[in-house]
Formats: sequence, C-alpha cells, structure tokens
Amino acid sequence: MSLLSNPSSSPSHGFSGSLQEDGKGFSNNSTNVQNVERKHQLQSYLMDLDGIDLAEDDEDRMFAQLSVDTVYASYAAAQNRVRQYTQLLMLLKREEELWAQRVEKARYVLPEYKSRWMPDCQES
Repeated sequence: MSLLSNPSSSPSHGFSGSLQEDGKGFSNNSTNVQNVERKHQLQSYLMDLDGIDLAEDDEDRMFAQLSVDTVYASYAAAQNRVRQYTQLLMLLKREEELWAQRVEKARYVLPEYKSRWMPDCQES
C-alpha cells in the first residue's frame, strides 16, 4: 500500500496528530501508540520521498548476511594473527634465553673482560 494513497499518512496529519496533547501529557496509552505510529508513517513517507526503499528484499538480506560474515571472518583473522604473534614471541623469548645462557658461559671464559655490547654487565 502506498503512503500517498492513505490520507492518514500524510505529513500534515502526522504532525498535527502527534502534537495533540492535553495539559497532563498524552490523554491515554492508545493515543501515545497512535502518535508513535503516525511518526513512523511520517518517517516512512519522507524516506519514500527520498527514494529509499523500505521493503526488505533478498538482496538486502544477502548484503546483511555477507556483512555479518565479513565481521566474523575479520575477527577470526585477528585471532589467528594474535596466535601467530604469540608463537613468534615465544620463539623469540626462547632465543633470548639461549643467548643469555651463552653470555653466562662467555663470562666464565674471560671473567675480567668487559664487553662494550653489554653495558649492564660493566661495573661503574
């Protein structure tokens, strides 16, 4: 049903109907519901004037599904990168520990030698 064929969905009726209040607010709950419906009809009418299609079709559903799938795929890719970086950090930490062991062994070979590469090993 077109919004233009329904006289109650015209913008002027929507505005005037939504502004009818008594001194205490809306007269009752059904009036409040009607006003909300009129506002929704007005928004739909204005969107229809702008050429925005309000009806959901298969393309809209597919676009939404693909968008959600993209978000999930991006999340899975981020998790995978974190896992890979964590494994890389573990490998680098092991390598650092191996080099630290070699440094300790090298200190015993020449205990009086102070390397310029290890400033924290030098005594001030």
